[in-house]
Amino acid sequence: MEQNLSKLRRLRDKMPHYRDVLDLAEKLLREKSRLKSQAVFPSLPLDSQKAKIQIQEGFPYLRPGEIPLDLAQTYAYFSSLLGILQEHHPGRHEALSKTIQSSGFAFDRSLKRLLENQLTENLLGVELGEEASLLFFFLVQSLKPTFEAHAASWQRDHKEVSFPQGFCPFCGGLAGMGEIRDEGKRVLHCPLCATSWEYLRLQCPYCQNKDQEELTYFQVEGEAGYRVDICLRCRHYLKTVDTRETGEPLEGEVEDYLTLHLDHLAQEEGYRRPENLFAEVR
Repeated sequence: MEQNLSKLRRLRDKMPHYRDVLDLAEKLLREKSRLKSQAVFPSLPLDSQKAKIQIQEGFPYLRPGEIPLDLAQTYAYFSSLLGILQEHHPGRHEALSKTIQSSGFAFDRSLKRLLENQLTENLLGVELGEEASLLFFFLVQSLKPTFEAHAASWQRDHKEVSFPQGFCPFCGGLAGMGEIRDEGKRVLHCPLCATSWEYLRLQCPYCQNKDQEELTYFQVEGEAGYRVDICLRCRHYLKTVDTRETGEPLEGEVEDYLTLHLDHLAQEEGYRRPENLFAEVR
């Protein structure tokens, strides 16, 4: 944890445009670490036989709504994150609070919609206006400690999982970061529960396109080991770190913050991340 935060502090000085965001990110990551070290999460019995079958058949171990949540604890964490925002950026907190109070926003109902894959950032924007993106961000953050705690137990029994889908084999979350490891192995990382799994090198994780003429990438000069994989068919992108070049293991959430400029560049070119958090699995 401290090593990753040290890297975040070191690199944010090179990205002055993102300093404010990265300062906030450090505080949020510390708060998540604090909660995970102190909280007692609802129990989740693990069924190894079920996990094996689900992996073989290409289904996530659990659907998002099946992951046990302590709603009161999750809401308390959500409130603590808003408290960090208030300390860090009182103006944004005030605007967000006004939106919450005037819109009839209900945390439990919104969380339920999120877990049912019925709530996206764009949809919340239509409902609540300009502060919706920030509210959606904190709503997603509130899930992470519980998701990560349960997934860590699952992945201890399923290390180096090879999974044929571009969504998380534990919770069904769509891939958030990619990684190239030794021998060119490609690994995807879940942005919600931090599970990692091996995935085909030349295939779009979002639409399963294998046409190499439609799969490309770009890099920024001077940033060895960092690139953005692009699918010309579905127009989605995936930020990817080649840890053979960086020499450091990937911590997906930290790297996601540290590569915000790559999001900006990709989106300027008309590429996007998936709108939904979770895959539609039938």
